[in-house]
Amino acid sequence: MVLTGCIGLALTLNGSVVAPYRQLAFLLLGLPLLATLTVQLTQPAARSLWRWAMSCMLFLLVWAVLQSTPLPFGWLAHPVWDRLAALDIPAQPTLSVAPAVTRGAIPGLALPFLVFAAMILLCQERREALFAWKALTILGMVLAALAVVLEAFFPDIKFFSNYEVGHGSFNGFLVNRNTTAAFLGLAAFATAGWLMLPRPKGRREWPKPTEVAAVGWSRVALAGILFLMIIVLITTRSRAGTTLVLLCLTLAFAAILIARADTHHDAEAPPVRNLGTGVRLALLVATTVGLFIAFGEPVISRIGGEPEDGRWCAWAATLQIIAERPVVGLGFGTFADAFPQYRDPDCLGTAGAWTRAHNSHLEFLAGMGLVGGLAVATAMAIMIRVLANGVRSRKSLQAIPILTLGALAFVALHSVVDFPLQIPGVSLYAAALLGAGCAVSILTRQPGGSRSKRRSISGRR
Repeated sequence: MVLTGCIGLALTLNGSVVAPYRQLAFLLLGLPLLATLTVQLTQPAARSLWRWAMSCMLFLLVWAVLQSTPLPFGWLAHPVWDRLAALDIPAQPTLSVAPAVTRGAIPGLALPFLVFAAMILLCQERREALFAWKALTILGMVLAALAVVLEAFFPDIKFFSNYEVGHGSFNGFLVNRNTTAAFLGLAAFATAGWLMLPRPKGRREWPKPTEVAAVGWSRVALAGILFLMIIVLITTRSRAGTTLVLLCLTLAFAAILIARADTHHDAEAPPVRNLGTGVRLALLVATTVGLFIAFGEPVISRIGGEPEDGRWCAWAATLQIIAERPVVGLGFGTFADAFPQYRDPDCLGTAGAWTRAHNSHLEFLAGMGLVGGLAVATAMAIMIRVLANGVRSRKSLQAIPILTLGALAFVALHSVVDFPLQIPGVSLYAAALLGAGCAVSILTRQPGGSRSKRRSISGRR
């Protein structure tokens, strides 16, 4: 709960984008992360995944340190240092064009990996894993409600930022509508995961199948909250965020329906559960399309608009950066420092400053090069493999790895046109959710039953 609370604080402080909120959030987050070092890894699968996560993090950290450290004889140093030497300006050549910036960006690189690893440590048992998922879901619900309250009743307040809450589209406490959409999308996947959890066995018999209670009042409430969260998401008017959430969420629910297609017919179940898989898939697609048509006007009105928003020009310039130093990059976190040299004034004009490439994948490659890109690709491949194995091995909890894959696909696709994972608060929430989903995927069945049952048996002995 403390770790989840610190992630919530990082989100509330405008995503912890700027000082001093960034430093405050990172400092407080370090306390529960240090506390997890006392947790023992007892499950082999958890131990393996934890080691992989830490190995990828350490590799990236070492590479970022090398980029910002003066190397002997200026080996592979960026050419900008030669230009300074030609002007008789003393400098220590490094791979990074701004070594101080690269060193300052290291905490933001390490913390998502540490949060992911902490979730693996804390969620080695079924009870702890589901508790963590539900805690993240509740955090998403609370912060979504906070965003609605701020927009509805306090639009003129400056909530941990220099801008009023209601200065543009629905932004909530994160200022940028695309960032808000990314967070709400992740919260929607978390809510959907809780919605699809199996009901406790002791409660399956007493509701009458003809009543709404047969579905479960908690499920009805969660479904209503998910619906409202999607409506709030649409209100942000984020084209990519809204479209990708609806697409990935629909595909995830479709995968769940297909995976459960072999479930035996149950005469006592609600009628919708006994419909054919094809009918249920058709209802799912119709519901999504109808929802978008009925409530999607804020997004539909922006589709096709702003055709020249500059992103294509920024991507072309970023590709040029990658082409010049494809292996070693410019230095992690140095995009804003290096981009002006590659900016095309005929395409982007001369007004304003571009601090993000609006494509996190390209920006990461520009900064870390293929060396860092291969490390991240390895981490992604391991996570996908773990979740895919979870889909095959889990039964009652199968929806969790499926929805975690959907959340991973959403943030990966959204990062093609925006920068959600470059916002510390959003990246920490995403890392925690992915960690909880992977923890569920690698849960092992103990031959002696649950931990509490084993304790009671040993006590009777």
